[in-house]
Amino acid sequence: MIRTKGNLPETEQALRSSEERFRTIVEEIQDYAILLLDERGVIQNWNKGAEKIKGYTASEIIGKSFKLFYRKEDQLSMLPERLLKQATETGRAMHEGWRARKDGSLFWGSITLSALHNELNEVIGFVKITKDLTDLKIVTDREKAQLEELNARNEALRRSEYRYHQMIDEVEDYAIILLDETGHILHWNKGAERIKGYRADEIIGKSFTIFYPEKQKSEGLPFRLLEEARSRGKVNHEGWRVRKDGSEFWGSVSITALHDTTGAVIGFSKVTRDLTERKLAEDELRRSTEALEKRTKELEVSEDRYHKMIDEVQDYAIIMLDKEGKIQNWNKGAEKIKGYKASEIIGKSFTIFYPKEDEVRGLPFKLLREAALVGRAEHEGWRVRKDRTKFWGSIVITALHNNANELMGFSKVTRDLTERKLAEEKLRDYTERLERNNEELEQFAYVASHDLKEPLRKIITFGNMLETAAKDSMDERSKDYVVRMQNSASRMMNLIEDLLSFSRVNRPTEGFELVDLNAVVTRVLSDLEVTINTKHAKIQVGALPKVEGRKSQLGQLFQNLISNAVKFNDKPEPLVSITSENQTDPVTAVKTTTINITDNGIGFENVYSNRIFEIFQRLHGKAEYPGTGIGLSICKKIVESHGGTIRATSELGEGAKFTIILPLPADTD
Repeated sequence: MIRTKGNLPETEQALRSSEERFRTIVEEIQDYAILLLDERGVIQNWNKGAEKIKGYTASEIIGKSFKLFYRKEDQLSMLPERLLKQATETGRAMHEGWRARKDGSLFWGSITLSALHNELNEVIGFVKITKDLTDLKIVTDREKAQLEELNARNEALRRSEYRYHQMIDEVEDYAIILLDETGHILHWNKGAERIKGYRADEIIGKSFTIFYPEKQKSEGLPFRLLEEARSRGKVNHEGWRVRKDGSEFWGSVSITALHDTTGAVIGFSKVTRDLTERKLAEDELRRSTEALEKRTKELEVSEDRYHKMIDEVQDYAIIMLDKEGKIQNWNKGAEKIKGYKASEIIGKSFTIFYPKEDEVRGLPFKLLREAALVGRAEHEGWRVRKDRTKFWGSIVITALHNNANELMGFSKVTRDLTERKLAEEKLRDYTERLERNNEELEQFAYVASHDLKEPLRKIITFGNMLETAAKDSMDERSKDYVVRMQNSASRMMNLIEDLLSFSRVNRPTEGFELVDLNAVVTRVLSDLEVTINTKHAKIQVGALPKVEGRKSQLGQLFQNLISNAVKFNDKPEPLVSITSENQTDPVTAVKTTTINITDNGIGFENVYSNRIFEIFQRLHGKAEYPGTGIGLSICKKIVESHGGTIRATSELGEGAKFTIILPLPADTD
């Protein structure tokens, strides 16, 4: 018995109605080319979207291989076959690339190829969804394709309701659902289950508003979208949506109104794509962009301040040069020092500041090459102002590099040190005159001492002869006069010798050498042996270092200090201690030694600790403690000529302590 439409069972009529709706969904979609391929890739159907995107009509393309849309190089590389194989083995294949239209032009297509299976899970064909993303490709060059909408009908559902169901159901990257005219869900595919989390039996029959956050529902967004799709045919929207587990995702939604043959809206197709990753990436990009813009503004402010700071500096000429040495900027200091205005000098070579003789020997570019090679170059010399007067300039040229470490140019900082230069030359002239005067004085002292010592020797000689020859005939007063004369002459002789020693300390005839102070003290003690034994003195000497110095002067230093320690002592057994200790400055790493010479003698009041080093200063009478008053002055000059210091501390009757600090060689342990 043949059943007509009028007597078909209700279930078959429902299936027919459902089939018509699915066909309507596909046929009216215009933004996507939705094709049905057999298992060999031969085109079985052609929708309006395919005609719009690829340029072929259904009659021109159905029955041909889908390889027709691929470029020659893609066909040679077997790309179409590889995509079919991948979809067969894994269920689907995705790809983006250039595709060919009928007119030979290319478009950037995003395709999803899904395998269709029968009840035995055998591949019986493929559904191929293509979108033209050429505009997005041009703008973003690789940005992920996003679904605009599925609006056009597709003739692929004409075969059977089963195949149309399979095509929609097996798409996993898009949630494709069917709504009735009130927004209740009629159909649910795998993509919807994957994206939203509901199974079909949990969601069909419920309102699509379940996917919207409460705030959007309270604002009426879901039904506004339906009304806009109803009035305009379609609507697109992006925003946060809610999954079954309550988590949110960023959805790109296309809602398309579906019409019957009379044009009445009978429902809606709703295609959703999860673009959460893209949204998060865009948000992160926006935050990064905002942060970068903020940092850029800060840098602009900082750069502006820096330029103003440089421009306002008047004591230094701070200029920028390009790689060839041409001037790029000009600050107030440059104008003040060199005399040019910015408009007169920018763009000219920096060699303009150098005297002709420096230009001839290539000094300016020699300095540039040095800065380029080692990073910086320093120089002092005469420079030329605009009015051709000269000034003494101290300059530093620094090479400037970009992030790739490529030379960009140079900064050049110049300071006018003319006053300092003239002062140095004046000081040098004064020093030279002073040295000449000192030499003349030394020569005078030598000659004077020689001329003075000769009559003194005669006085002493004739005094001795007089004392010997007339000792029996002279009365006691005359003998006292002779003794006083002899003592005065001896003191005068000693005074002349000490003055000569004092004047020669800064004019040594020997250079510095490494001197072992242990050997120096041993020799001094040998020379003072008679004095030490006579006074029953004890000298205790610890280990002493080696220093850079003049052996004879260091010997004189220790001889004066040890002999004083023994001489100015009223104890039955004078005791003298000599110790040393090395130290290193933690900041400068300079090494020094501290030498202490301590005695138990008569001492002195500490208020005289500085006065005793002054020439001719004595704290005791000549009769009580003989001497010229020059010995400690000589000690001070010797220590200072060796780069050291000397000081004395004492208490009356408690002995004295002399502390000497001398530099040590750098390699001293």
